[in-house]
Amino acid sequence: MDEAVRRFTLDPALAAMIFAFAMVGASALVRLFDRLGGYFRKVVSPSTHKLASLEGLRGVLALSVVAHHAFCWNFFTQYGAWTTGNSVIFGRLASFGVVQFFYVSGFLFWRKLMKSGGIPFGNFYLSRFIRIGPVYYACVGAAILVGLLTTGTSLKVTISELATSVLSWLLFSVAGQPLVNGANVHIITGGVTWTLALEWMFYLSLPFLAWYARKPRRLLYFALTFSILYFAMVSRHLHFGAMNNEYLQSALFIVARFARLMLTGFGGGILIATLEPWIRKWTRFLLPWQNWLLLGSYLAFLLIPGIDQIGNFPILDDMGQIFLLAGFALVVQGADLFGLLTSRTARLLGIVSYPIYLVHGMVYYIAMRLRGGIHTVNAFAYAAETAACLAVILILATILHLVVERPTMKLSEQIARKASVPQISTA
Repeated sequence: MDEAVRRFTLDPALAAMIFAFAMVGASALVRLFDRLGGYFRKVVSPSTHKLASLEGLRGVLALSVVAHHAFCWNFFTQYGAWTTGNSVIFGRLASFGVVQFFYVSGFLFWRKLMKSGGIPFGNFYLSRFIRIGPVYYACVGAAILVGLLTTGTSLKVTISELATSVLSWLLFSVAGQPLVNGANVHIITGGVTWTLALEWMFYLSLPFLAWYARKPRRLLYFALTFSILYFAMVSRHLHFGAMNNEYLQSALFIVARFARLMLTGFGGGILIATLEPWIRKWTRFLLPWQNWLLLGSYLAFLLIPGIDQIGNFPILDDMGQIFLLAGFALVVQGADLFGLLTSRTARLLGIVSYPIYLVHGMVYYIAMRLRGGIHTVNAFAYAAETAACLAVILILATILHLVVERPTMKLSEQIARKASVPQISTA
């Protein structure tokens, strides 16, 4: 009974407190920037657009990953294990944020493919690199520096091994998240950069996906293509696993993971984009209750644990995914959680969500080092540390947005207009 109370009462209450503190901090930033006026007021006064609720949603998604890692760090600093233990809601918050980030990418870019039949890919890739690269390199560079300061700057590997590890990080972790001269940059970043690797795989696949986007019925062929690819990669992974072939296992795992996300991650957004006109028609009678349905869908997803899998490969994803996709469809149709997602506070968090996503792991890592490493702390000390970390994360993310991200956004937007691609950040 005590375990059930903690998992379904105390943990949700703690998660709600983390979100509430972050919202209060973001609200304070909005008020501060309003007082400063001029350029700063523009930062916290995003232009109104049709998909305003998606901008606020990105802020909530980033916070869900931050909350998940806050719990992971608590376990790690006490037991040395990177896990959320038996917590249902904290275990689910990672999927809640990451999967919907993939939904957003799939939805936005698929809509563009359906309308235009293609994208000028030279300008598209340049725009994406300028939009995603500067903040990524600033945060990863800082994480590498923190790691080297922690482990020592003397050379512990060959020059070739050092160059290879750094190159992997420069390539948005497409080739993995290796140690850099013995420094575990993966743990310092919270391990979040794997999503950027898959994001770039999605971008690179778009020229080949344009054919599927031209007619709604081709979505069936899309699903069939990636289902076959997924199960083929899983079967080969298991085969080469029995042969203990590490390199082939790794390559097959990456391809299988991407194929699965093309069905359940990016594919969710693609499905909603394809069916959007019909969804709008079919759900018209639900408009008076759409916010209650959205709240119910999200709570249902966050409280349904468990996943069936073989090895590292899920074979039957949670039924909770249905609730998550239904919630995203409602947001696309205009549901805003009773005004939360379209509030200036949530939309500010959406504006700085990419820096929040990349910088929060490093803040938790440094906090752990400052507290003296791995040892148990009481609940009050943990809550105080988490609150302090959230404040630092918000401040650093805002500074990164103002100093690094925002100055490059104008150039990215100019290039994107030539390519006619969406500019809501999907990373």
